[in-house]
Amino acid sequence: MQFKSFTFLIPLIMLLSFGCATQKTRPYLADSLLNKSNIDVSKIKTLSFFQVKEDIVLRGQKLTSLKADAKITLISPEINKSFKCRGVLRFQKPKKIRVIGSKFASTVFDILSDGENYWFHLPKQKVVYTGKCDMIRKTNDNAYIFPDDIGTLLDYGKLFEGRSAFMETWPTFWFIHVFDQEDEKFLPYGRLKIDRVDNNVTELILFKKDSSIKVQAFFGNYTKIDDQTVPEEVQINWPETGTTLILILNNLSINEPLKPQIFQFKKPRKADIIKIS
Repeated sequence: MQFKSFTFLIPLIMLLSFGCATQKTRPYLADSLLNKSNIDVSKIKTLSFFQVKEDIVLRGQKLTSLKADAKITLISPEINKSFKCRGVLRFQKPKKIRVIGSKFASTVFDILSDGENYWFHLPKQKVVYTGKCDMIRKTNDNAYIFPDDIGTLLDYGKLFEGRSAFMETWPTFWFIHVFDQEDEKFLPYGRLKIDRVDNNVTELILFKKDSSIKVQAFFGNYTKIDDQTVPEEVQINWPETGTTLILILNNLSINEPLKPQIFQFKKPRKADIIKIS
């Protein structure tokens, strides 16, 4: 059965790869973080798909929460240029995320998801965009960051639950392609890129139902904390809105209890609530 599955999927992946190749993405951190020079060939690992998958799942199980300060860069047509600020990041499973950006002692944006709903608050514009997590959304030119995507990207160990997958082996990295199955069709859900030296996930792409890119993330500059490796640099790109969010993390701590209030939305006094379907 395994050989039949691989024979069926490999031509499918080749077609999908050509279909997705026409999309433009922003490789900012990818160029410097993923293309390592002078790789020691003796350190490149030879592992089976099962071993690589189990390692990803095990690492994911060990990480329950993440707390960090952040240097933030936001690039979007909505702001006409890149914008830099400082802020904080809080992440807790399952898929709870909060990123607050501040400048001159004022909140510039507040990104929040409790795993079921998400909110994107822009205080200066006096608006909050909100929607249900993991729902198919229509194009909205005003909402250009989607918090639920960030939570899913950081909780990538759960990508395999209820889904099919297979692995490609390249000289210095592995690709793992993850699929949803609808009737007899296999639809691309995500693709992981894993470093064959350190077993770190360096790239993750999530796809839409039509196989176009929904969101893309790069992870780099991994550091070790309590026998767990976590990235200090994260870049997230939404091709549809032309938006890129870059987080340079510091003062990291993991697996600490986080107050439930962190992931609870409180309606601002002066703000319009816009629901995204």
